[in-house]
Formats: sequence, C-alpha cells, structure tokens
Amino acid sequence: MSRRTIEDLMKRIREELRAEGPDTAGYSDFIVIDAINSAIADLSEVFPVRDTIELTTEVGQNTYDLSNYTIFDIIKVEYNGSLINGYPLKDYLDLSIKDEGPVNRWVLWGNYLIFIGEVDEAVTVKLWVSRAPSKLEDKGDIPETPSYADEAIIAFALSVCFRESRSYDRANYYYRLYVGQKSNILRRAVPQGQRESLPKMNDSYWKPHRSRRSGVRSDINPGGS
Repeated sequence: MSRRTIEDLMKRIREELRAEGPDTAGYSDFIVIDAINSAIADLSEVFPVRDTIELTTEVGQNTYDLSNYTIFDIIKVEYNGSLINGYPLKDYLDLSIKDEGPVNRWVLWGNYLIFIGEVDEAVTVKLWVSRAPSKLEDKGDIPETPSYADEAIIAFALSVCFRESRSYDRANYYYRLYVGQKSNILRRAVPQGQRESLPKMNDSYWKPHRSRRSGVRSDINPGGS
C-alpha cells in the first residue's frame, strides 16, 4: 500500500468543499496546502518528530542558524565524535570569555545553536532533536503526522478555506469538529497519568463573527428573593 501524500489530503478536502455547494470549489492549491500546513503546525506538539541534524563548522564561527527546523528539544550533541553538554543560557550570558579553549558546551538561544570554546574548521556536529513535523510544499510530499490525524487536518483545513470565503457558519462548524478530533487524538496519544499536566483544549481560537440571542433564559433566582 502506497503512503498517502499531500495530494491525497487535497483531494479529500476538495471533495468535501464540492459537497457543500458549487460556489466552494474555487480555492487555489496554495490556499489548500497552506491550510493543511496550518493544521499540521497546530498539531505539531502532539506529534513531535525524533530526528538527527548534521552540520559542519567553520573556523571561528560559534553560532549556527537552526531556523529551518522548529526544534522542541535538543536531546544530545556530538562534536567531532564526542558528546558535549548543554549549558544554561543565563550562565552563558554571564561568561566573559566564550570562544577560547576546547569546545565542550553548547547553548540553544532561540533558533541559534552556540558553541562555547574555539571552533575549528570542518568539524562534523551531530544533533539528536525533537522537532515539529516538516512543512509540506509539493503535492508529492508525505505528512510526518500519522494517518489517524488526517480527519483533524481535513477539518481544520476546511475551516480555513471557508473562513477565506467568509462562510463563517461553516468555518466555525468545521473548527468545532477539529477541536473534538484533536481532543480525541490527545487522549489516544498521551498516557492517562500525564493528561492532567496538558494544556486544556479551547474552542475559542476563532471568535464568532456575529452573536445570536437565544429565546430561552435560565432563571438564576427562582425564589425571587
């Protein structure tokens, strides 16, 4: 069985859009792919990807840009074949000398990896990291999220598309579907003992664009006192 691609997700999204009416089929590939990526980004902390990154140093350059990756955590770093330890950022800022002696510490400052010590030319550095799923660009790209997250991704993307066309009722409907599916994914992915420490789901990410008055009111003072 072949692995699903972003094109497979796009087909399912367009089928759902056409099912809603002929006026909802005019979304460009860019809008649909961007909506899928927005969904994956929102689910990224649920599905961190374990990966390795390799880079080659330049002499005298202590700082290296990792902005091509959304890194949640650096597990370990190997410099020239030897493991080196992380160093607290606040302690690094207090160092008066940062680029002398052998490299034996690293610091992550935002998207930048910084080595403490004198960096040599053409040293191989290997990082073991936990990162967000990669952004999808081509129709043949394969999502790094599991297949059971597809329904949530599709619902989120549909909500984005309908919001783009100002169909707010349908946008809010599909976003509520997404919130419920994401909650189910969290219950499936996280052991029971860890759930109390997770952020609570909130369905107010997008505020309603118009309010509706209800004809039914609760009597908060039934006794009249």
